[in-house]
Amino acid sequence: MSASDIAQPGGFRRDHVIANLPAGDTIVPTHIQNSFLTSIGPNNLLQSTYCGFVNETLHLGDEYSQNEELIPLFSSLDTFHTETNEISTRGATVKQTVFTIFKSFIGSGILFLPKGFQNGGMLFSIVGLCVSAALSTFCMLRLVECSTVLLHAHNHHNVSYGIVGEIAFGAMGRRAVNLSLVLSQIGFCCSYLIFVEKNIGEVLLHAFNLQSSLTTSSWTLILLQIPLYTPLAWVRRLEYFALTSLFADVLIVFGLVYILTYTVKTLESAAPGESTWVYFNSENWAMFLGVAVYCFEGIGLVLPTYDSMDDQIKHKFPAILSWCVVCILAICIMFAGTVYAAFGQSTQSVVTLNLPSSSESTGTMAVQLTYSLALVLSYPLMLYPVINILESKLFPYQRVKGFWRWKKNGFRFALVCLTAVVGYFGKEELDNFVSIIGGFCSVPLAFIYPCIFHSRLVGRGHILNGVVVVIGLCTMVFATFQAVSTWN
Repeated sequence: MSASDIAQPGGFRRDHVIANLPAGDTIVPTHIQNSFLTSIGPNNLLQSTYCGFVNETLHLGDEYSQNEELIPLFSSLDTFHTETNEISTRGATVKQTVFTIFKSFIGSGILFLPKGFQNGGMLFSIVGLCVSAALSTFCMLRLVECSTVLLHAHNHHNVSYGIVGEIAFGAMGRRAVNLSLVLSQIGFCCSYLIFVEKNIGEVLLHAFNLQSSLTTSSWTLILLQIPLYTPLAWVRRLEYFALTSLFADVLIVFGLVYILTYTVKTLESAAPGESTWVYFNSENWAMFLGVAVYCFEGIGLVLPTYDSMDDQIKHKFPAILSWCVVCILAICIMFAGTVYAAFGQSTQSVVTLNLPSSSESTGTMAVQLTYSLALVLSYPLMLYPVINILESKLFPYQRVKGFWRWKKNGFRFALVCLTAVVGYFGKEELDNFVSIIGGFCSVPLAFIYPCIFHSRLVGRGHILNGVVVVIGLCTMVFATFQAVSTWN
């Protein structure tokens, strides 16, 4: 190793290991070649999925490809980014792909599922969730098949959802995908704001005895999130969120484990016949449909995940995706079913509110704070595609960088404010709000577009595609109508 290599973090360790390799062994393990910073860097997990989804796949704006906004915040990280890009060309492994898929699906959606089970009933919700998972997997594989056809027949590279739509139906296809994406991502951001407001408000109310009117405290807590999210929305490089995103995942897992543990204890101590859950809720069953789609809405990251895989293992992607969805489905059913069985008709829209008050349990306070922090750290990732899609239309490239950049910063601030306003008006009807996001915004992306594009580009499976499209349209209409008609 050269002196400059040894000077890198961990260089002495790597030099020592390489110098003591067995005689005749010329192959240096990858984990020894890489520095520690590279091993924990974005690699394929965040950059190849989110960056690929937003920049390469959506082909948005030249700001992200040729001006100084791509320059790292710290010049000392130049080597780090170069090493990362060189290593990432090898493609993601099976383990990395599995991690990315789980990361795409496990988030805030699972916390809204118990209330969804209350709206649908235990048996109907389990069956509906299984159907939603099966249809989502089917449509994701349809989209991958479209990508493969374009890759081989039309010599396209880095095929995205938007590109598939554009090749299938021209500019209108891309616009439809982008519109649905913008609406769904804004909805996710609003639900994050509401979740944080409700949990932090609960902590302040019970743990610190800060009394105020409901309207004032809710509006204040939502407004206080704006200066928190605005600097995060101003960040230009997604890879700076790599470690915070991983940390958010750890917090989410901690919260789920704690909630499930408390729920099981509640079930064990419940008196016989005390449970109030039902098999089927004839009044609000349609609202569950939107929540079920919301929970499995990760189709936007499927093609970037597939594209980031090593070419030698891409043929395994359908099996990997299917088994991951089965595992995620089992987790969702176990979590939502257990919580609903424990609390029945008292199940809250935000399941953390079913825990003991923060004044009685430090564990509850820890879960509410950590899960809120996890969603705060995840918020910029949800807003990032919206920012890029809209900025590419509103702000053509200009050479006067300073003023141009601050105009876009102002737009990003306005976008954060928009999510806060929408979140405020949706906070009292959170289960209806989530159902609208899933039914009206996510169903086209998850069920309708993939099958239509597949019929146009692949040219087979028309009957099956048509059946799924009809199911998607019915789900969209029923879920949206039920959520709107029962608002307030």
